[in-house]
Amino acid sequence: MVTISKFSYDNPRFINLLKRRSSIPAEVETIVKEVLKNVREQGDKALYDYMKRFDNVDIKEIGLFVSEEEFTRAKEMVSEEFKEAVKRACDNLFRFHRRQLPKGFTEEYENGAVLERRYTAVNSVAVTVPGNMAPLISTLCMNLVPAIVAGVPNIYILTKPRADGTIDEHLLYVADYLGVKNYYKLSGSQGLAAVAYGTETVKKVDAITGPGNNYTQMAKKLLFGEVKIDSIAGPSEIAIIADEKANPTFIAADMMSQAEHGTGFEASATFCLSEARAQEIKAEINRLCQENDLVKATGKSFENYGDIFVVDSIQEAVNAVNELAPEHAELLLEDCEDALNQLTNAGAVFVGEYSTEPVGDYFCGTNHILPTCGTARFSSGMSVQEFMRGYSVIRYPEKALKENADYIVELAEAEGMRAHALAVKVRK
Repeated sequence: MVTISKFSYDNPRFINLLKRRSSIPAEVETIVKEVLKNVREQGDKALYDYMKRFDNVDIKEIGLFVSEEEFTRAKEMVSEEFKEAVKRACDNLFRFHRRQLPKGFTEEYENGAVLERRYTAVNSVAVTVPGNMAPLISTLCMNLVPAIVAGVPNIYILTKPRADGTIDEHLLYVADYLGVKNYYKLSGSQGLAAVAYGTETVKKVDAITGPGNNYTQMAKKLLFGEVKIDSIAGPSEIAIIADEKANPTFIAADMMSQAEHGTGFEASATFCLSEARAQEIKAEINRLCQENDLVKATGKSFENYGDIFVVDSIQEAVNAVNELAPEHAELLLEDCEDALNQLTNAGAVFVGEYSTEPVGDYFCGTNHILPTCGTARFSSGMSVQEFMRGYSVIRYPEKALKENADYIVELAEAEGMRAHALAVKVRK
């Protein structure tokens, strides 16, 4: 399933990875535009109609919000082991994310001017989390914890209900554990339109975060500006740099961990130093897939974007991974520090053979909502600041203005902004 080849920048398989993008079909945009327009104009009527049409859900029957009884039932249904895992994972998330809170500052000048930088949480956010086919419990934690740390006072969750009108009990337990009870039984572009514009029964929010299918991602893209969004999420990816001492079984399992998402667009690449080691890794992928019934889950992604590249040096591998700018990068090297210092284009870097990518996905405390498809060249992963905004406070006394008035006027008039200049002149 996986392709082995000698690395070069003109290798078609490497070019294939570079060109990989999460393209959304044009017809999806057409449909979503219509949905957004109708929900904006018709409110609940359009929202409820689309929930019936797209998701076979009658909101009038099942209720718009998760009830307290449903939260209580969820706490009874999940195992004690799951509760303990959630507690420990969230403790780690809180510990790491609290360190991210930005600090304001004040700068005082000799002429009496005082400039401040302040930070405040956005007032409201809607987190969309799939929960019908695969309840993304970890993703809910990754969105809620930084929002809570930031101090967002109004947090809403959107999840597509199951056929019987319920939400997965594990998702409900996490929401309840973190104290977020505003849980909408909504999904898709119609759900995002509702929280972005507001309807008779759905509150308008300031920001939308969270993953979803092409319709959800297109809705986020089109709603940007009406609300803040986190990113347009693409399919998952990993790039591994391994030396001759790296364990091929570990490498194979980590490549499989990304390929199993199953859309066929996930990318798993390893850069190693010899053809012999590449063959060992490939053999381990085949063995582990067969033994763990993962051939079907990983096959399409491995065929399209599964690669083991043989490089001449670790430096060549680092340069190649910087070019890819992957969501996840792993360094399975005897000495990782030089490579780590030079590897700058990645959403998250996992150092050492036991720092497997799922540690970050689920537990250690870093956030797994990361830039994909090469956007790590200019984007960052989810952080507390995603849910905050900064603003400046200017205290400019008479002495300071008169001291600098001529400079301000000169700059304003150079732009042709005569009224701007006048606002200063009348105070001279």
